[in-house]
Amino acid sequence: MRICLQVILLAMFLNGCIEPAKNDTVVVATNSWTAAYAKAAGAKNVVVLASFEMAHPAEYELRPSDIPVIVRARVIIFAGYETMVNRLQTGMNLNPDVLLKIETDYNMASIEKSVMDIAQRLGTEKIALQNLDSIRHLLSTGKAQFDQTGLNGTPVLVNLFQQSIVKEMGFGLAGIFGPAALEAGDIEKMAKAGSQIVIDNEHNPVGLPLAGIKTGVVYRQLLNFPGLHHTVTLQDVIRYNIRQLSSLGENFKQ
Repeated sequence: MRICLQVILLAMFLNGCIEPAKNDTVVVATNSWTAAYAKAAGAKNVVVLASFEMAHPAEYELRPSDIPVIVRARVIIFAGYETMVNRLQTGMNLNPDVLLKIETDYNMASIEKSVMDIAQRLGTEKIALQNLDSIRHLLSTGKAQFDQTGLNGTPVLVNLFQQSIVKEMGFGLAGIFGPAALEAGDIEKMAKAGSQIVIDNEHNPVGLPLAGIKTGVVYRQLLNFPGLHHTVTLQDVIRYNIRQLSSLGENFKQ
């Protein structure tokens, strides 16, 4: 009986028979990365659908328990690569104005655009600008550090999903691999690039075979989605990734 009642209530929400409470509006984010953008934009009440603990947060499937909060959402922030996107866009009768697509990476220009798009929707531009100043400072000081030490003087092999932060830190790219598992031809191609640094994506690492292509290769993993290693915000992830790249200096000698 309880299950039947839940199904009926969810159907009523979807069909507009029950109006969400006006004072119960929230920002819904598809995953911890889009949520971090929302928080950088000044959002306070953010509900995250996909747990950061998932190996692949983008593959999260919507659950019945998600429906009530989705239909109450003031803004639903997504990036476009999520499995749930089609259902959000066409399967739930949502007002298209509620949906807000952003770009997620660690390029400053992209961060600024996405954060300000959210802030303009929420009316939190002042907070967003302050957070953007903090993010810009982190990225610029990180790059200055690598410029000074010369660690970014040697091009790296990098996972497709980590190239934005690597470029932002001033590293050149000897080759881009992934996100699919590497085949023999891929490994051979990357080996010819001659790089001694391999930067992989911790959320879906595929580059470890490249660490064995010759002696002296150094391998590191970077984050995109906050949550691991005590990260919550975009700033946390940037700091973590800069530390990971900085640690190359302990092993890598130009």
